[in-house]
Amino acid sequence: MEIARLREADLDGFVTELWLPAKREMAASMTGYEIDERDGLRETGRSHYRSRLADEGTVTYVGREDGERVGYVSAELRGPAPIFEDVRECHVSDLYVVPETRRRGAGRALLAAVEEWGRLRDCAHLDLNVDADNEAALALYEASGLTAERYQMQKPLD
Repeated sequence: MEIARLREADLDGFVTELWLPAKREMAASMTGYEIDERDGLRETGRSHYRSRLADEGTVTYVGREDGERVGYVSAELRGPAPIFEDVRECHVSDLYVVPETRRRGAGRALLAAVEEWGRLRDCAHLDLNVDADNEAALALYEASGLTAERYQMQKPLD
């Protein structure tokens, strides 16, 4: 698998082939989230990732097999509240692999790329959020050495 940073020239294909399918899949599996399918949705994605390209504190890697986009990972540098010792964190905000490519190492390779990016920026650790019932993602993350440190709890406010 080839892994490279997202480039401006790749934004259209990235948004159409990876970002939108990832967000649609996420919305389908999460209560209370729906995609706003208005006109301009692709431009919203392009604009969001275009701004990330200029930000040194963020990264997006795209994985390809045989020239086809098969997944991506996005991360950003974070720090704790100002009262705590300054420790950098590498936070994975998105990791997505197209369904037909899953369980063949793409997710592991993308995660390894962003781990190295965090190491090179003196991050103390990598963190991410995952749905409690996403067994495939949990297995990938556990096999990659991540452990649950806290729980995010939620209650609908109807």
